[in-house]
Amino acid sequence: MPTGRAAGDLRPDVTAEDIAASLIGIFTVAPRPDREAQAGRLLDLLMDGLRPFR
Repeated sequence: MPTGRAAGDLRPDVTAEDIAASLIGIFTVAPRPDREAQAGRLLDLLMDGLRPFR
């Protein structure tokens, strides 16, 4: 099974390190249960940003 990048599901310019840094940032900003909604919104933004432009 091809990776997300090889399958065309992820932008070709994004690295695994970019994704890891983004996740670390999200969970640093919104680690508490009372910020769960914010973490969800940030994860949605990250996922939208990983998709290729079509």
